[in-house]
Amino acid sequence: MDNKTMDSAVEYLRKMNAGEISALELVTEVIDRIETVNPALNAVVAMDKEQSLAQARQADAERVKTGPRPLLGLPITVKDSIDVKGFRCTGGSYARENHWPKEDASVVARLRSAGAIIIGKTNLPEYSSSYETDNALFGRTNNPADLARTPGGSTGGEAALLGADATLVGIGVDGGGSIRVPSHYCGTVGIRPTVGRTPDTGHWPVTRDTGYRDMMCLGPMARYVEDLALLLPIISGADGVDPYAVSVSLGDPSSVDLKGLRIGYYFDDGVAKVSQETEQGIKAAALALQESGAEVVEVEPPDSREATMLFFTMVGADGGASTWRDLEGSNGRHHHQFQTLLDGFGESLSVTDFFELQRRYFEMRASIRRSVAAYDAILCPVTTGPAPRHMEPPFGVPDEDYFKYEGFNYVHSYAVAGLPSTVVPIAEQEGMPLGVQVVASAYQEHVSLAVAAKLESMLGGFVPRMLSR
Repeated sequence: MDNKTMDSAVEYLRKMNAGEISALELVTEVIDRIETVNPALNAVVAMDKEQSLAQARQADAERVKTGPRPLLGLPITVKDSIDVKGFRCTGGSYARENHWPKEDASVVARLRSAGAIIIGKTNLPEYSSSYETDNALFGRTNNPADLARTPGGSTGGEAALLGADATLVGIGVDGGGSIRVPSHYCGTVGIRPTVGRTPDTGHWPVTRDTGYRDMMCLGPMARYVEDLALLLPIISGADGVDPYAVSVSLGDPSSVDLKGLRIGYYFDDGVAKVSQETEQGIKAAALALQESGAEVVEVEPPDSREATMLFFTMVGADGGASTWRDLEGSNGRHHHQFQTLLDGFGESLSVTDFFELQRRYFEMRASIRRSVAAYDAILCPVTTGPAPRHMEPPFGVPDEDYFKYEGFNYVHSYAVAGLPSTVVPIAEQEGMPLGVQVVASAYQEHVSLAVAAKLESMLGGFVPRMLSR
């Protein structure tokens, strides 16, 4: 294996369809890269090499015999909280150490139907409940740009692998930033879709009947924005099981003309101050769009402290009863940070208090949506700075304030709002990547992706890490 950066998934599909590379060659290359970097990263927790190679041979035969499907022969990795038949699905917990799904999650079934090959499962914090990817079952995942730093969470294994240029595309999950924060920390791209755009059937923990409601969203992660646009239509739409999943037409990012778009931006929520480099990066992104013909104005941020409070109060509204029930089989074997979260649950709210909380939650969702709707897109930070060292708070946040999670206010706001947000790298600090959120109105993912693609082309985009293998 050489040190050449891999092409985009879109380009590899073109090459396979043109006969320039086989699926077997591509899958072999990706597996080779994973096996090379994973001892340092600890990003992949399960692979089936022989089965993946066999499926690649089948894909090559199918391409010759009947022609291509949209993703035929494309290797994909999946977060280990999403059911993939043939692989354990642990959710990073001893409670699911021996859980073998009997069928694929809805999004995985759609990927396979399109011809994709699921080659492995990636690491995460237990119960998808931390911005640090570490758990008692598989251990810690490292950032490919600096092994002493976190790749973020909860989809940290996926982002680390992408950041090391060792996989093409993957599927993650975003509740309070679990796609966006790792993408930001690892210099990759990811999109949290509008709530309901993708079904979460086959994801653990099940969240639709908890205070998470519809906040948990499955979405694609990649190295290039065009690959997000490739996967999102395939995994979108109602599945008849998830009560929140809906089928709404998805626009084409290539149809968006940046000239004349109205873009808002902010870099300070008044609570969690960002680094100077982050501020400069947001301003540079705004200027780049202005130079492309967009109308760009600085805007007031939402009440992000309120958003963070609502997010965590909704999630813990039952006093942790559903979480403790799900984790019974772990017999107390938890990572110490996750144990701190478990110990922090308060009393279960009364029905009356929960209804009042729910009212405030949807009131804030409506308020943020109205503010965003005045613009075609909003640019803002993902968090306060680059990836911190393992078990340290975000940039500028005192150690004693770590568990207030206010360094992640910027992602919580749009989790509560349920709006689509694409993260794309725009700058660096201390040799570490910095990303920006591109937020759009509900079901306007194509606008978010189009703006992100423009920033990718103008500001450098993905820079592979760990190329010296």
